[in-house]
Parts: sequence; C-alpha cells; structure tokens
Amino acid sequence: MQVKKEHIYFLKIVSVSILVILAVSSFLFWLISGGLEKISPNLPAYIFLALDAVLLFVIFIFLAGLAKKQDKRNNSFLIYPARYILIKILYPMAFFITSIFRINRDKMQSSFIEINNFLLFSLNKKAALDRILILLPHCLQLHNCKAKITDDIHNCLNCGKCNIKELATLSDTKGIFIAVATGGTLARRVLEEKHPKAVIAVACERDLSSGIIDSFPLPVYGLTNIRPNGPCRDTLVDVEALRGLIEKIILNKL
Repeated sequence: MQVKKEHIYFLKIVSVSILVILAVSSFLFWLISGGLEKISPNLPAYIFLALDAVLLFVIFIFLAGLAKKQDKRNNSFLIYPARYILIKILYPMAFFITSIFRINRDKMQSSFIEINNFLLFSLNKKAALDRILILLPHCLQLHNCKAKITDDIHNCLNCGKCNIKELATLSDTKGIFIAVATGGTLARRVLEEKHPKAVIAVACERDLSSGIIDSFPLPVYGLTNIRPNGPCRDTLVDVEALRGLIEKIILNKL
C-alpha cells in the first residue's frame, strides 16, 4: 500500500474518530440492549456486528483507493468512492475529533488536502487549459494596494511587491483564467459562470478544506498559501508549485 507521510496525520485522526465511534456505539447498545433482547437475545450483538462491518467496509474502500498508484489506467472504480468517503464521512469525523480534543486542525486539514490531491491525481483526469480555473484569495494582494484585482487580475499595478504580477503573467502565458475571490459566495459565483472541468485553489487550510467539500464532486486541487505576516494579510503563493500543479492536469502540455 502506498501511504505517503503527508497522509499519516489525517489517518491518525480518523483512527481516533473510529475508536470514539466504537466506544460510544458500544455504550449506547449497552443502554438499549435490554429492550432489544426482549425481541431476540442475540439481536443487540447482530446489530452491533452489522454496524461494525459497514464501518470496516467503508474504511477498506477508502484505503484501497488510497493505495492505488498514479498511472494511466482507469482507477475510478475505487478512487471515486474513496474520495466520496474522504469528503463526506472521514473529514466530518476528523473535524469533530479535532474540536473535542483540541488537536491541531490546520495540520489535519493540510493532510486532508494532500490526500484529496493524491486521489485526484490517481484518477489521471486531464483538462484543457481553458477549462481550468485558478482561484486565489484576496489576501495575496498587499493590504494597502489600491488596484481592484477582484474584477480582473490584470488590473494589477505591476509593482512586483506581491505575487499578483507574476500570476497575471502566468495567466497570459498559459491562457488560463485566474480569479480572485474575497469569500465563498464570490468563489461559487465564479464557478457557476465559468463551469470549469478542474479547479486549482490557493488559500489557507480552512478555506481550502471547505471549498473542496462545497464543490464536490468537482475536482478541486488545493495549494496552501504562505503566511509570513499571519493569516489573511499579505500572503504569498509558491508560483512554481502552482505551475507544477497545472502541468500535472493539463490535457495538452505546451
């Protein structure tokens, strides 16, 4: 099985989640077993075993999808359900556990984003450059800049003090649409207008995780921003890493 180091933290959180679910479900069955035993003495055990079997099956499908190698074969039989399980079942479990035990949520979400990207790469689905959308957070722009780049990234004043000039050049060179979103509502509007086949989103771990979940089943590849001045202020993006993501998913490399 191929399990990368970046995936381990999320899998640890999920393991704790499963243990908590088993403990709580065991306690609940212990409370209600008296009533169930009146129907059949073995009914509580049968129900408990059935629920455990479903949980183990879900985990098996997810791990089997995670173990698939990134190649040119069609792996969608396992990858699609694995990504569904990751987003709809395992992430909410992990989020709940980080809330209860005050575990580092950014680290968990970063691991979640890495697993999401890995599964999408494993599908080996390509998109034309004009069907790829890059979504950027507004905090990449200097906080005191007067240019209104949310309307058009090319409104950049080209001072070179942030990444926007470099990203506008990337947009022109690749012929790829780049949008700056100030929040989830604007991001959803851009998605509705452009109907992209794939999205590369740059943001903090929290916003990326919520965007991946809200946009499912649309493929959203996440790239966390760099925050030398703390969250939401004069952030940066690794442009070379962004170029690398584009190269991995474009239909015809130029």
